[in-house]
Amino acid sequence: MADRASASYFLTPPGRGGFMAVDNDRHWIYRYPFDPAGRLGDEDLTDRKHLEDLVRAAAGIPDLEVTVRDTMVWRMDARLASAYRSGRVLLAGDAAHVIPPTGGHGMNTGIGDVDNLAWKLAAVTSGRATPALLDSYQAERRPVARQVIDVSTDNAGARAGYRIDDELLLSAAYRSTAVIPDPGTPIRPPLDVSGYRPSGDPGRRAPHTRISGPPGITSTLDLIGPDFTLITAADTPAWQQQADAATAAAGTPVTVHQLAGGRLREEHPGSFNRLCALPAAGAVLVRPDGHIAWRAASPSAEPDLLHALQRILTGVR
Repeated sequence: MADRASASYFLTPPGRGGFMAVDNDRHWIYRYPFDPAGRLGDEDLTDRKHLEDLVRAAAGIPDLEVTVRDTMVWRMDARLASAYRSGRVLLAGDAAHVIPPTGGHGMNTGIGDVDNLAWKLAAVTSGRATPALLDSYQAERRPVARQVIDVSTDNAGARAGYRIDDELLLSAAYRSTAVIPDPGTPIRPPLDVSGYRPSGDPGRRAPHTRISGPPGITSTLDLIGPDFTLITAADTPAWQQQADAATAAAGTPVTVHQLAGGRLREEHPGSFNRLCALPAAGAVLVRPDGHIAWRAASPSAEPDLLHALQRILTGVR
C-alpha cells in the first residue's frame, strides 16, 4: 500500500474480497467471500495452509510470509426497517437499515439520517413546528436507504468488482411535506447513480459556489445554518423584508445572504444563479441540513416566504 494508507481496501478481479487495516503494517483482517452452502467451490476454511494461500493470492505476493491468528465467519446482511417512526420513537442509523459494506455508504447513510432528523426534532420540541414535520423524516430518508442497499447488494455480486461512488449520497433528492417542489417537477429516484450534478431543485443539496467574504467564508455552503437560510444574488431589500416578516410570524429565524452585496462576492459573478436555474432576483430557501426547501423567481408583494415556511414546518398544504 506504500503511501496509500487507508482503513479498508476493496479488491478487483482477479482478487476477491478485501483487507481491513489493523495497523497498516503487520496486522490485517482479510475478508474473503465464500458460500457456506458450497456453491462457490469445495473449500476447507479450517486448513491454515489454504488460508495462508488465500491471503497471498489476495495480496498478489506469492512468497508473502503469512501467520493466521484467528478466523471467524461473518454474514453480510441487507435489511430495512418498515417504518422509521412510531409516535415518539424514531429509528436512525443501523437501527433503521443494515447496509452491505460493498459500496462504503453505510456510515454516511446513518449520518445523513441524523443530519436530517436533528433540526426537525429541535423545531418540534421548541414548538416552532408541529409533530407532522417528523413524518417527513421517513419520507425523505427511507427511500435513500432503500436505494443504497440496492446499489451495495448489486456490488456484492458484481464480477467486475465493487462500485465505490464517493458522490452518490451528494445526489440525494428529497420529496416530502418539508420540501415545496416547483410546479410540474417530475418524480426522480432518491439518488442519481449516474453522478452528482449541482442543482437548485427543491429537495436537492444547495450547490457550492466559491465566494469571498468575512474570515472563514469561502463557499455558499459556509452560509447555511444553523436555522433557515435564504440565498439570493439580488441586492434588494425586498427579500430581507420577507425574511424579517417570516421570522416574526413563524418564530423561526431566516437569515438572508445576498451574493451581490458588499459583504459577499462570488468569485464568478452569476454562478450561483446559473447552478440553481434562478433569474436575477430569484432566491432559494435552504433548510438547516443544507437541502433546498423552496425556490422562488422573485420577491412578491405577498408573504410568499412566510407561507412557504409555514407549509414546511406544519406539513399543511
